Amino acid sequence: MKKNWILTLFIALWLIPVLCFAHVGILNSSPPKNAFVSSAPEKVTVKFGGEIEPTFSNIEVFDQKGKKVSGMTKYMKGNKVMESELDENLPPGTYTVKIKCMSLDGHTIKEEYTFFIE
Repeated sequence: MKKNWILTLFIALWLIPVLCFAHVGILNSSPPKNAFVSSAPEKVTVKFGGEIEPTFSNIEVFDQKGKKVSGMTKYMKGNKVMESELDENLPPGTYTVKIKCMSLDGHTIKEEYTFFIE
């Protein structure tokens, strides 16, 4: 019985830091990954599962020729949401969203996805 108690205590002590310092992940984005949209969106928004460090986090959007079509990144809702406005009247085509962020525990995420304007 004593061994079970010690094992339970050990597991609990091991899990507490893991749960407290879990890495931030992307919960959702708008437009979503691989979405086909009928008209050009005004902005790209990415929501995270925790707070990010704005100094080391941003969103950039590029057209199919590699030209940047997004503005400065804004941070909202306790630094859990990043948003970037897009150029006006984007033509139909493929657009790549590049996301770079750092969580408060120092871990970074670099991810990219595409969406399509029909």
